[in-house]
Amino acid sequence: MRLNLYRSTDSATPAKLPLLQRPRVRRVLFSVIGAAVMMGGMTTYLWREAIAHQLITFSADSGLRLEKIIIKGRVNTTEDAILTALDTDWYAPMFGLDLKEMHDAVLALGWVRGVEIKRVLPSRLVVTLDERQALALYQDDDGHQVIDQDGAVIAGVKPEKFTHLPVIKGANAPAHARKILDLLKTEAALYNDVWSLTYQSNRRWDVYLRNNIRIQLPELNTDLAWSKLAEMDRLHQLTKRDVMNIDLRVPNKLVIRPTRGNTDKGSRT
Repeated sequence: MRLNLYRSTDSATPAKLPLLQRPRVRRVLFSVIGAAVMMGGMTTYLWREAIAHQLITFSADSGLRLEKIIIKGRVNTTEDAILTALDTDWYAPMFGLDLKEMHDAVLALGWVRGVEIKRVLPSRLVVTLDERQALALYQDDDGHQVIDQDGAVIAGVKPEKFTHLPVIKGANAPAHARKILDLLKTEAALYNDVWSLTYQSNRRWDVYLRNNIRIQLPELNTDLAWSKLAEMDRLHQLTKRDVMNIDLRVPNKLVIRPTRGNTDKGSRT
């Protein structure tokens, strides 16, 4: 016969809850279980760490130590900057190298767009860089900054070393710079004289040549207008004449404004 120890014979006295259902007992029990789980988890973690440490030590004693770092794809990033970012000692255990930490540190270098770091056993670390390419100098109120082909500023780069690049100006100009420069390069002879470009009203470009001639490009069919100007320049040497402005904004029309004479009838942007 099963005994019910918690049944009351007095209807005025409330029945007692079973032991495991009492709030205080449950709280104590859950606390004990939680502590046991944490101790078990901590023991497992410490065990894993000890095993990992032993494996790294064993592998290093077996000759798996860093003896050579091979860097590929480096053009502008200095070797010293890369080695500093890797932050490791020679003959360090190969399996003790934190490749994720190394990757993030190298990726933070200004010229680095992407990087892959691999262990090549027994003793080599291979670092392959995907470097940014300097596209132009972006001029704003703070001065000049070197930008890459995506229009992003290359951090830590001195613009004085890149004065051979065209200067771009205007709001949102960096984001559109690569497209217009690729277009201008299709006419190499004319592009060689390009000094700077200004992005006008978020829709079109003004191009300035080294002799200060301004070329006003249209918003639409820009490539056709640029090719037509290059053809006319080859035939008539327009950009070598006494000219201050060439307006290509009107389709199938080229308006030239001379430097001297009646210049107050020039086009307005």
